[in-house]
Amino acid sequence: MVKSKLVTENYLKETLQQFKVELKDELKSELLEIKEEIVGEIKDMREEFDTHQYSHSRINDEIQEHEKKLKVLGTAKI
Repeated sequence: MVKSKLVTENYLKETLQQFKVELKDELKSELLEIKEEIVGEIKDMREEFDTHQYSHSRINDEIQEHEKKLKVLGTAKI
């Protein structure tokens, strides 16, 4: 039996369909990886921002406490 070297229309359709499925799966995988990287970066940025905000809050509290002490010292009779 001689095997035909001609490519049939059906073979081309099946091959193209398989290629589409593989490409779609690969793109989904790559997009998920990119999404995970972005989400990780955003979480890191959020943590840094929260830490920074807490630092400012703590500094402001300390300033207010110092101001109270200065007022007390300013009104104290020596």
